[in-house]
Amino acid sequence: MPTALPKNDPELHKAFGIILSIESFSKYVIGIAELVYDNELDRENIQRLLDQYNIRKIEDIKEELIDLLIVYINLILNDHIISDNEKLNIDLLKKYFRIKEGDFYTYRHQEVGDILHRQFERVYFDNSISKEEAMHIVDLQGLFNLSYDQFDKFKQDEISRALEQGAAITDLDTAKFPKSNSASYGLKRRYFSKQIEDLVWNRDNGKCRECKSFEQLGFDHIIPLSKGGPNTFRNIQLLCETCGRKKRDRIG
Repeated sequence: MPTALPKNDPELHKAFGIILSIESFSKYVIGIAELVYDNELDRENIQRLLDQYNIRKIEDIKEELIDLLIVYINLILNDHIISDNEKLNIDLLKKYFRIKEGDFYTYRHQEVGDILHRQFERVYFDNSISKEEAMHIVDLQGLFNLSYDQFDKFKQDEISRALEQGAAITDLDTAKFPKSNSASYGLKRRYFSKQIEDLVWNRDNGKCRECKSFEQLGFDHIIPLSKGGPNTFRNIQLLCETCGRKKRDRIG
């Protein structure tokens, strides 16, 4: 079965060449890295290698494969950009290695925290967030399969620092969202703080951003949660019930 990884990807080839030259892994993890380097990573070759080292299933070496992915992620973040190809490669490698949501957080919490800290430090250094930087933050969450709560815990220190230095919450495109059963303006709340609801309401002038209706309004994610959209001020808009039904899980 041919690999699903893209052929002739010079960046992937270069990254795993570096990994093979400088990293000390077990022989079987080196063997898997060589499969990636040689563009021969597939289920059959992985199983053949596991059999060679009497490893029953790939989940038995999950922690070591997470270490391999962390090294690769560190390399692709050297330029502070995550390309579409790099995101695809990471997603495919996680599937091959059976890495599930929560695994990075459970097994390598400290290492993930160190990587995110360096990225947040760069993004928040000027106390504001551009659209590109906001999307970069969303991509970071996806790289490590983190839940919103897990990711927010990692962000908290850098956000607090920026706020203490006078940053405006709307410039940071982020906020802490305590759960609440109450509602503002008669709208259904989706775990937004009252402050964020007020900001969105005032920005959108209390009307649907699509049809300008003042009736049956609700808060909507511009990039849906199901597609990795964040719970942030800039990713929330007012839509009426009709426009919300039309949009559903589309971006926009």
